[in-house]
Amino acid sequence: MAHSSIFNLPELLERILYFLAIDKSLYPALFVSRLWYRCGAPILWRRIELKGWEEEDRTRLERFLKIVPGGGRKPVYSSKLTHLKITHYYSLSNKKIKGIVHTFQNIIHLDFEGSTDCIGKTLKLIAKSYPNLKYLNISTLWGLRGKM
Repeated sequence: MAHSSIFNLPELLERILYFLAIDKSLYPALFVSRLWYRCGAPILWRRIELKGWEEEDRTRLERFLKIVPGGGRKPVYSSKLTHLKITHYYSLSNKKIKGIVHTFQNIIHLDFEGSTDCIGKTLKLIAKSYPNLKYLNISTLWGLRGKM
């Protein structure tokens, strides 16, 4: 007779799926079963990286920003997001950053490189909202962009 307490299947599956996330193969695995989805989706939401100059990422970025409300319902896995990187997206306004800050409250790694030119207001908002922040990049490349 096997004891069900010996193996915690969701916990084991989550550890296995973590390695698929490293290999960038996690997304297709979410469609295997509901259990795989429930274990894998939070891993997928932990780290989001979008680059504004790549067309495919720009489309994903636009979709991502649509789920960032100014208030109201948050995405189901919004509390799982700890690393967010949005680079070279020149349309990232303070309003969108404010929505991101209010929607994703557990961020410890935040990178808006080349995406904002209003550093003072952005820095103040981020400093007040993320007491556990370990990494922040809000550098701008506006002056260098024309020289490259």
